Amino acid sequence: MKNDSIEHTMRRTRRYWYIDGLWEIGYGCLFTIMGLLLYLQAFIPAESKFADFLEYGFPVLIIALVVLINWGIRKIKQHLTYPRTGMVTYRREKMSVRDWLIAALIAAGSILAGSILYALFQVWEPALEIIPVLLGFLGAAMMFFLAFANNLKRFYLLAGFSILTGFVLAWIGMTGMRMMGIYFIFLGIGLVFAGTFTLWNYLSKTTPPQEVFNER
Repeated sequence: MKNDSIEHTMRRTRRYWYIDGLWEIGYGCLFTIMGLLLYLQAFIPAESKFADFLEYGFPVLIIALVVLINWGIRKIKQHLTYPRTGMVTYRREKMSVRDWLIAALIAAGSILAGSILYALFQVWEPALEIIPVLLGFLGAAMMFFLAFANNLKRFYLLAGFSILTGFVLAWIGMTGMRMMGIYFIFLGIGLVFAGTFTLWNYLSKTTPPQEVFNER
């Protein structure tokens, strides 16, 4: 019973991190940038220096962006969220080992997924038609995890959007880097839209500290 209470408290604390939609906006921008870079790779000559940068510098860039986004989210919360609804101290203010691990996992996952898809392109041509669907379900799995772990229903909708995007890309026959780029761009836009709506809803239901003071 006590463990259930602790788990419930931890879940509510984690959920509070997503109360203002800033996470979705930040990581939506990340996925959009990833998508644009992947889409560009389909058109940039393989022998160009920029192509070399995208191939070898992509993981470093993603890690740097994750660190920057996490820092930016915390700074914005300090001036926007915490003055309105308080601060929950479950998360550390400084970059923790967990933050660095998440950044490394995203970068490693991107490389691994890209390598698997590339190998699949080479050995099984029919795989080109189902890869967008697989990518859609992969993104949906991440959204389902966030929805279940934090009891956030809007992430179930984002999971459905990810699956729908994968099926649409497969239906129109888009493949390769262009397909991956478009998928991440749409997923990023979906996250930004969801985050913006959540932020608007949060701001409309909370009162800035100055207004609370004036009412007194």
